[in-house]
Amino acid sequence: SFFQTFSQNFLQFSQRDDPLAVVLSPGPQNVAYFEHAYLSRYLGYPVVEGSDMTVRDDRLFLKTVDGLKPVDLVLRRLYSDLCDPLELSTESALGIPGLLQSVRAGNVTMGNALGSGLVDSEVLLSFLPALCQFFFSEGLKIPSVATWWCGQANERAYVLENMHRLMIRRVLTPKQGLTHGRLSSFGPDLTNKDKQDLVQAITRRGHEYVGREIVSPSTTPFWGAEDQLKPVPMTLRVYLTATKDGYAVMPGGLARVSVRSDPRGHWHEPGDFSKDTWVKGSGVLESPVVAPAPHHTLLLRRGGRDLPSRTADNLFWLGRYIERSEGAIRLIRSLFSRTSGESGLSDEPETLARLVSLLVMQEHLSPRRAKRAVEGGADMVEAELRTILFDPDSPDGLAKILQNVRRTAELVRHRLSQDTWNILIELTSVPKEWARTKGQSMDDAIRLLSRMIQHLAAVNGMVMANMTRSYAWRFLEMGRRLERVRHLSKLIRHLSTRGNPEGTGSLNLLLELADSSITYRTRYKAEAKLAAVLDLLLADETNPRSVIFQLLAFDDHMRTLPHEETAASLNPAQQITTRICTDIRLTDMIQIAEFTKKTKVRAKLVLLLKQLDQGVHQLSDIVAHTYFSHSLSQRISGPQWLEGIP
Repeated sequence: SFFQTFSQNFLQFSQRDDPLAVVLSPGPQNVAYFEHAYLSRYLGYPVVEGSDMTVRDDRLFLKTVDGLKPVDLVLRRLYSDLCDPLELSTESALGIPGLLQSVRAGNVTMGNALGSGLVDSEVLLSFLPALCQFFFSEGLKIPSVATWWCGQANERAYVLENMHRLMIRRVLTPKQGLTHGRLSSFGPDLTNKDKQDLVQAITRRGHEYVGREIVSPSTTPFWGAEDQLKPVPMTLRVYLTATKDGYAVMPGGLARVSVRSDPRGHWHEPGDFSKDTWVKGSGVLESPVVAPAPHHTLLLRRGGRDLPSRTADNLFWLGRYIERSEGAIRLIRSLFSRTSGESGLSDEPETLARLVSLLVMQEHLSPRRAKRAVEGGADMVEAELRTILFDPDSPDGLAKILQNVRRTAELVRHRLSQDTWNILIELTSVPKEWARTKGQSMDDAIRLLSRMIQHLAAVNGMVMANMTRSYAWRFLEMGRRLERVRHLSKLIRHLSTRGNPEGTGSLNLLLELADSSITYRTRYKAEAKLAAVLDLLLADETNPRSVIFQLLAFDDHMRTLPHEETAASLNPAQQITTRICTDIRLTDMIQIAEFTKKTKVRAKLVLLLKQLDQGVHQLSDIVAHTYFSHSLSQRISGPQWLEGIP
């Protein structure tokens, strides 16, 4: 295929048998980041940002959780002037200090070489017919758009005389030639004053401007928001790749559809849509056979240790956000069930206050809103639940948590299978779907929440069944384990440290939220007792929902990750997990289930849960400091804002 041909030829520029190639991207804030992630996943090159790499002794390295890895090839998807803040734009926070020196030294090969954007200059369009005739003794195969460079006297006079029917573009700036600023003016739309100002500018600095024929694009059917087909302007971008035998053309391209923007404007402006364009073949396409370079030898590989620090960070937080969303969905579903009257307690103020306090604990409600909801009764509580669940604009609602899941998943899309990505998209789209549907009952809301639980179970199943046990999988799992400990310890503290949880139904709610009801009933065949529930949720190493199970799994992952081999004692993370697990194992659950006579609070249980909470925060900080801290952006110089992000 086209991309296989490109990749095979690109990798041959390296003299190593196992070269490391990367896609250099401006980052997720760029409108084309989806393309960068897609290229990364398809070619097998990691997508990186400037702060993910460093230059040492004129050699480019990728920062990974396993240390610095030498980079041989860079596929640049970042504007040239932003690539190196030492030698180019000092305002750039996207580049790699020292990159140009590494390229000059011949230690790294760059696809889309620095400065190659010169051939994309519209100044050259006016010279293309003559250049083609001079070098190849023939005309252009495809005529280019008629262009006149105002740096030539005759062409400048023509542009000034015919400005009323041309598009005028400023294609050069007083800054260095690598910059990318472009300004367009359409002659038919100019006022008299604008025309006079433009004439003066062209007269003074004609070499900075070109006049271009206004092109009327072709049209294509487009299915718009009005649910109807209509013709809209369309342009097609095609792609070529250099090979040793010439150039290979992609059988297709990228179509830009101008729905709201001016179709006469530059490629990909706000309001445009872009879609893949395929060329349908008449038969089975045979992949071309490209012989590898003599110095390249196939090396069998396992594992996946070249994980960039930034990607590890995003995977860790994706795991935390997925687990956080599951905890929130289970809580809201349980509260919906109880306020609907299934337990027969929905009208009791004490019960409502206890249920609403869970929302305050999870920061879904402010204390003032919670008090007002309890005073309003079950109907008001239900209204607050609906707001939390389905209002996409609620700052403390479920939609906010799901937005974090989607945002973080987009950052590591190149690390997720297509099926996993599709499940996450369906999960995070549920609140928007509900917002467009009016008049559904509470039972419908419960069924919808159960469907979201099924989506989360599907994601976890894809992770456990299909994801290779590489560092990427371990960081995702570590995030999930820590978040589950944090969530469960907060639930236990809120529902069992005070009062009589056995008589209020709090233990049954706790078991339900921890997804351990069936396990408890199978084991004890009796009403929930606090000591037994605490043992199941804190100390049972066979329960995949227990605290100690999460900590042991986390410790196993940490032991597998790279660490200092010469240390004679346990590292800080191992010390914390060992201490907490030992405390849990040595705890008498019957004893901590008892009241402290004076305070009527289970003080020993509170202390244990406080240690758990502190331990989670410490472990999270240790992971970030050990594996993520060096991936943070560092500005070399310049102001605290960045302009010109493509």
